Amino acid sequence: MTLSKGDAASLVRKGLVITTAGGLFYSFDLPLLRLAASDKWTMVCARGFFLFLSISALWYLLRRHGAGNTPYIAGAAGLAVALTSTITNITFVGAVVETSAANVVFITALIPIFTVFLQRIFLGEKVHPLTWLAAVMSFLGVGMIVWDSVGHGKLLGDILAITSALFTAAAFTIIRASGKNVTASFAIGSLASAVVALAFFDVSPGALLAQSSFGVPAWSWIALNGLIAIPLASTLIANGPRFLPSADVSMFSCWRPFSLPCGSGRCSVRNRHRLCLPAGLS
Repeated sequence: MTLSKGDAASLVRKGLVITTAGGLFYSFDLPLLRLAASDKWTMVCARGFFLFLSISALWYLLRRHGAGNTPYIAGAAGLAVALTSTITNITFVGAVVETSAANVVFITALIPIFTVFLQRIFLGEKVHPLTWLAAVMSFLGVGMIVWDSVGHGKLLGDILAITSALFTAAAFTIIRASGKNVTASFAIGSLASAVVALAFFDVSPGALLAQSSFGVPAWSWIALNGLIAIPLASTLIANGPRFLPSADVSMFSCWRPFSLPCGSGRCSVRNRHRLCLPAGLS
């Protein structure tokens, strides 16, 4: 069915509002994890369970009150997004722990570039020449970041950040191609990542009770991340590609640099309270 210009413009406006709000909530991801200051597998596990519970609860409430009839797993597209979400959850948290916040921010800024390539290859959507130029420059910039990390103990974290960016772009492309609401798939991906962490790696429940930034338990920051910020971000961003090209939606992932002043902070202990301060102030 061909849409009128007015209807098409309305869908674009709706997509912009949804993805802008999603990008805003998404920007809290990195600083909340840094404030938790816990080990990566414990954070993957706790964050995964929190995300699973909150996204599933939101899906159930919408279904119960007639605000949607979306199945929990929306076919093959839903399963594919669940898989990409699992990999993204594990690699992103691993990157936050294994490399600097600045590296995570700037490497995951490759998400729009990866999305452009995938959109062109698999969906056949046209890409502006300036976008290709931006892609080349971005790859060169990330190459410099990764090269500088060789021998400094950050290479693993940089590789994890690149992997996270690639699979996030894959999720955007799948959603765009299917046109389905696959929000609940992020819940499955989150649960899968939590189970992987719990079953195969060293998860320390005691670390969640340990005092972290601003003297509060680590689980508090992870709960803010997994129960509020990222469920809202995931729900909104997951619906963005239904109204806008996936490459456009992925641009909203670049809001992370605004969180860098906190995310790049380091922790110090003062007056028996552990504070997360911007580098240079502690």
